[in-house]
Amino acid sequence: MAHRHSLAPFTPAQWELYRNLRLSSLLDSPEAFGSTHALEVARSPEVWQSRLSAAVTSGLDLPLLARVGESPAGLCWAKRDPANLSVVNLYQMWVAPKYRGTGIGDALLEHCIGWAGSIGVKEVRLGVTLADSPAHRLYFRHGFLPVGAPEPLREGVDLLAQNMSLCVASNAQVQE
Repeated sequence: MAHRHSLAPFTPAQWELYRNLRLSSLLDSPEAFGSTHALEVARSPEVWQSRLSAAVTSGLDLPLLARVGESPAGLCWAKRDPANLSVVNLYQMWVAPKYRGTGIGDALLEHCIGWAGSIGVKEVRLGVTLADSPAHRLYFRHGFLPVGAPEPLREGVDLLAQNMSLCVASNAQVQE
């Protein structure tokens, strides 16, 4: 069965949806992220609201929601590096288990890469857990290459993360 998906930036009013998806991602794939469910679930509603509101209005962030019909299906957060405007970092890439293998991960990644190019970025960077082979295949398929040696994912775990990078063809001039 084909899944028709749509992508749209989160709005500040969708902070609860964002929080719920983010917490779901941390429960589903705790080994894939630098943060933990325990850390994030302890944050107050005001923190979630201000995080999303600041991102939406910053001009540096693209917090992106994927849906299948009306059902939330995934998310990704692209953030332009304020110290190096030629770089966008990707965070929080996640697709709900029932929608994996339907092209949503590709669509989220392509949208973020396209956004990066449209704002004049030269490079998109991300980190991926070495044990997360579906994510590796996704990133390699889109041209990301490893950069540097693997590093610990976070304190207290034995997993390693690999930084990856993609050179982007820009459609706008970088303003630094």
